[in-house]
Amino acid sequence: MSSKNVKGSGRKRKRVTGYDFKQPKLFSKEIMRTLRSMHDVLARSLARVLGNALRKKVDVYVQKIEQVSASEFLLGVENPSVIFMMNEEKLTDDLIFVMPTGFCIHMIEKQSGGRGDNISEKRPLTTIEEKIVNRIMGGINKEIVAAWEPYEEFRILGTHYESKPENVHLSSADPMLIIHLKVDMGEKHTILKISYSYSLLKQAMSSSLMKKSSRFMAEKLTDDEKRAYQLTLSAAGMRIQPLLGSCTLTVDEIINLKEGDTISLDQRTDQPLQVHVNGVKKMTGYPGLIRGRRAVKVYEIDEEINEQELI
Repeated sequence: MSSKNVKGSGRKRKRVTGYDFKQPKLFSKEIMRTLRSMHDVLARSLARVLGNALRKKVDVYVQKIEQVSASEFLLGVENPSVIFMMNEEKLTDDLIFVMPTGFCIHMIEKQSGGRGDNISEKRPLTTIEEKIVNRIMGGINKEIVAAWEPYEEFRILGTHYESKPENVHLSSADPMLIIHLKVDMGEKHTILKISYSYSLLKQAMSSSLMKKSSRFMAEKLTDDEKRAYQLTLSAAGMRIQPLLGSCTLTVDEIINLKEGDTISLDQRTDQPLQVHVNGVKKMTGYPGLIRGRRAVKVYEIDEEINEQELI
């Protein structure tokens, strides 16, 4: 009997994932953790920048980090999109920042005093809209530089805007590391992407500046300082989201819905629900009540997360 079917046996659940030998993982888990930590800091900073642009509080967090080929990356970018290629002074390749056009139009409308209800509009930006987004992008550039500062001295010389992914000419065919940032605006959400080529990250990660900075950061904390950080982190709030299930409906079915109709979800009642922590599945549980309030009883915790979920 597999460990997955043994309840209370005390055995750790093992997760088996496929391995693509044609596209091997080029970065160690240590580097992935460093990138995750760096972009967690960037996500918090972007929440402030985008919140100011949207005139409301938003949450931004790293949804995942994945390695894909250069062609897969370009195929995954919608046409049109808002694509900024950032040229760094010392590094040979560009950083690429991608935003959906609907999200950018939504920001512009909110800044102009409009309601900005629609974030799914797909059209190229006008010249005036491009200038407004360029100004917002200036603040994003500063936060990217600040996030990298403890590891590498970044200096972005300029940015180049494109709306069509086919017009993006990559300087190499190296695999790309894509950071998916989820922007949560309450009822609405969207995904932003930051792309680094393998050669760019290899150049940045192997620099003496980053090695010196990493050693400095690891050695400068005293035991009292580490305990203080641990106490602060232990009290930090986390977003816990049990998912009751999902379904797929056609537009026609949604239009014809009326009061009293029942929508069937793909979640079976005899199976535990997925429980996400900050957008990442970490455990499963069964719904119920405790003292008259809705609750979820934890059934199983993912003790081993595969690399794609971890990053």
